[in-house]
Amino acid sequence: MIFFINANIQKNRSGIEHAELKRAALFRDHREPFKILLQEWSPLLHENIADAGLDDHDIINMFDYFQGTETVSEQIIHAEDIDFGVPIDSYEEDSEHNRTLAFRTIKSSDGQIRQQLVARVNFFKESVEKRVASTEMFDGFGNLYAVNFYDFRGFVSLIQWYTQDNKIGTESWQTPAGRVVLESFNKNDAVGKYEKSGWRLIEKNGTVYNFQTIEELTKYFLDLINETYFDKQKPNIFILDRSHLADWALQNLKKPAYTVIHLHNSQAGDPNDEQHSVLNNHYEYVLWNANRYDAIISATHKQSRDVAARFKPACKLFTIPVGVIPSEQFDQAHILMKDRQSHKVVALARIAPEKRLNELVKAVGIARKEVPDISLDLYGYRDGTDNFKAYRDIQTAVHDFGLEKVVNVHDYTTEVAKVEKQAQIFAVTSIMEGFNLSMMEGLSQGDVGLTYDVNYGPNELVVDDENGYIVPYGDYRMLAQKMIYLFSHPDQLQQKSDRAYELSRRYSEQNVWTAWQALLDDAQSSWSTKMMCYADPILAGLAENGEAL
Repeated sequence: MIFFINANIQKNRSGIEHAELKRAALFRDHREPFKILLQEWSPLLHENIADAGLDDHDIINMFDYFQGTETVSEQIIHAEDIDFGVPIDSYEEDSEHNRTLAFRTIKSSDGQIRQQLVARVNFFKESVEKRVASTEMFDGFGNLYAVNFYDFRGFVSLIQWYTQDNKIGTESWQTPAGRVVLESFNKNDAVGKYEKSGWRLIEKNGTVYNFQTIEELTKYFLDLINETYFDKQKPNIFILDRSHLADWALQNLKKPAYTVIHLHNSQAGDPNDEQHSVLNNHYEYVLWNANRYDAIISATHKQSRDVAARFKPACKLFTIPVGVIPSEQFDQAHILMKDRQSHKVVALARIAPEKRLNELVKAVGIARKEVPDISLDLYGYRDGTDNFKAYRDIQTAVHDFGLEKVVNVHDYTTEVAKVEKQAQIFAVTSIMEGFNLSMMEGLSQGDVGLTYDVNYGPNELVVDDENGYIVPYGDYRMLAQKMIYLFSHPDQLQQKSDRAYELSRRYSEQNVWTAWQALLDDAQSSWSTKMMCYADPILAGLAENGEAL
């Protein structure tokens, strides 16, 4: 079995999630079994994976696995359906906060009657049926003592128990029947910092395991998964898409497996000095220990060469694009530039500091002096870093260049192809990229690419002066000049669009699958050697009365 290791799948997915989904579709088309292993608990997980086109059987979430909730029939829980342990005499709507308040009537010894708040019942956001998301529970003195979190499918999944000073003391994950299977504990450390101090797992047979960290719990989970799917004739393949989740665990599995580091971003802290700069902290540990893995995947040939030159790893290096263009797309008619929105530039990216989208706005502002009807559409969710500084920088550039009617900032969109088919230029101004799926997709729709010369992806996706232009990093004035040239020479714009369609065949299903097949073949060919170095642990005669464990 092939496993992709990630944290979660959100409604607004990042590049890594998009890459995994494209990989999953490719593997499914070639009947190669896979599972996406997820570490984080999320009440909306199964709603989100359905939205992403996945089935419950495509994923194994660590918390689901221990709770026995990998497949559960969905039901809608309303406030009136909940048993609070005491009778509820009235409900009060609090529409402003998307919740209902539950009260009981208390009559004191002197005959006074008052309403006691039993719970605040919160609903899932945008849930028209008022589906319960959580209940905040209060004692007779009005103190919050617990919050029950519901899985979207309609059962209490997590309970947070509060201390007297209103801190989360214990968290308990349970089965739909209410049996606690996993707990985490918080307390002050030696210097007074309040933090998570340990985990406890209670298995169905009553066996209790204690773990100091979630990393230890994750390793135990991965060992169980590896054991479940273990085959002496064919290896399990673990692909580490987010290295911090299991970098230590994969190096210490009880049984052998074929383990892979997937570099979704630059390995260097400064991507323009890949041979000398400090390492990207997300990859530092795995790269220090790269020879304890079997392979490293990079999305571009340049990154593979740079990794080989700097680290000289003993493990295998594979170049496998993270994007795949469906075969049927190559059969679609090309959209001519004259049939698109004239002088339209687009960018699809998080509104985040490292994307430098304010510089793209400046480039459009300069180009507008020569191309009065130029316009720019930005699509992506807004990063809240430094009080949404990236978005504020865009607003400043829009104001400085008088582009209020020229630049439009949109939310995250799932209609990527529609946006790209209407545009003429797709632009990237990032500090660094791991690959840039959106640019790959834009070029495959015939957009002409403009990008800074940054590693990795954009400066390989764009072939300079063929399907677009690569300009020096940070030179938004040069970027503007390329816009002016292209929009002033429609023949060149069309020629580069035609070439964009042609060069996109580099990322066809067949080409990408061939790259994956090389890794799968290596895993299989090396398996017999791994198995020769492994011996099963002794289990016979170790249990009670000399029985096997």
